[in-house]
Amino acid sequence: MRELEHELRALRSSVEFPATPDIASAVASRLSDTSPASPWPRRVALVAAVLAVAAAAGLAIPQARSAILRVFGVGSVRIHYVDRLPAVRPDAPVALGPTISEDDAPFPLLRSDLVGTPDEVHASAGVVTLLYGTPTDVRLLVTQIASPALGPNTVKKIVGTTTNARIVTVDGSPEPALWIEEDPHVLALPNAPERLAANTLVWLRDGITLRLEGATTLEQALRIASSFH
Repeated sequence: MRELEHELRALRSSVEFPATPDIASAVASRLSDTSPASPWPRRVALVAAVLAVAAAAGLAIPQARSAILRVFGVGSVRIHYVDRLPAVRPDAPVALGPTISEDDAPFPLLRSDLVGTPDEVHASAGVVTLLYGTPTDVRLLVTQIASPALGPNTVKKIVGTTTNARIVTVDGSPEPALWIEEDPHVLALPNAPERLAANTLVWLRDGITLRLEGATTLEQALRIASSFH
């Protein structure tokens, strides 16, 4: 937390806040009937309002997005923005771990009628990947992670300044989802070498973090994501 605190303090000079209504005054006015003897709810509301504005403005700046997404992330995935991606072989193989049956997965897997039965199922360190195609001819990858069991730092996505990452919504869920597109980014899974990854959607469903790689457009990715239950 000390490192993150330093990062956020350093962002103060680089974040340009857009013109916004006087949110603090509006919130204070609505809370005017709160008992003076109990100021804590009022302070919480004011802090929440300020943080909401800061997050909205900060997402437009790469350094700010890095700090913000490192705090919140999406399930077991954390985003790290860098000026230059680490050296990764462009032809690095897709390492998925040993092949298993769906019934042998370490947790109940979510399934999709839209994309059907995967050609292979792989598992490593509690991370299960559904492979559509072959390891040398991948059509679609769907990674599933039981988030509570593995903690928040299981998967890292290292994103350069020419890659776009934005918050989206899957199937109307209140949980935030993340769509990463344009230039490739680096994917770091546990017990697997880093590799370049293409367009990716990350979202949460029933306590499981899902990662979809292989969809060409956001619309296609959202349609596939909505089919997993």
